[in-house]
Amino acid sequence: MKEHARILVPVDGTESSDHVVDVAVSLAQVLEASLDILFVSYFDSDTDDFREDSWLPASVAGPTFKEVDAALERAHVRIPGTVPVVLHHETGVPVKQILSFIKEHEVDMVVLGGRGLGVVQGFLVGSVSQQVMEEAPCTVVIVK
Repeated sequence: MKEHARILVPVDGTESSDHVVDVAVSLAQVLEASLDILFVSYFDSDTDDFREDSWLPASVAGPTFKEVDAALERAHVRIPGTVPVVLHHETGVPVKQILSFIKEHEVDMVVLGGRGLGVVQGFLVGSVSQQVMEEAPCTVVIVK
């Protein structure tokens, strides 16, 4: 790993993300790396007017600004002050945004959670972690 290594940690604000952040912090401390915490939402306040009732069902629209801030803050409080960290929010398809972020920011390692899908279910609905693992040009650590 190079000096000033960067570790990307995609989060979704859940308890499983807490565990992923903890693992990433441990790796960052050992490798003397910085962390980039990334939350990807399909929509945000620019794509869906939060002042009015959304035309999209909540299950499709996903989190907007308050939920994004909460998810990023939840991850941030788990990171000790000795580990450099930057919080990021991207809007779009999670796999595409994660892969784009890796290339644009020259990420050295990605630490993300696995959904725990079986072979058949994972094949049918897809898996962000599986696709990132297959397409990322860097080391990928999947935390279960």
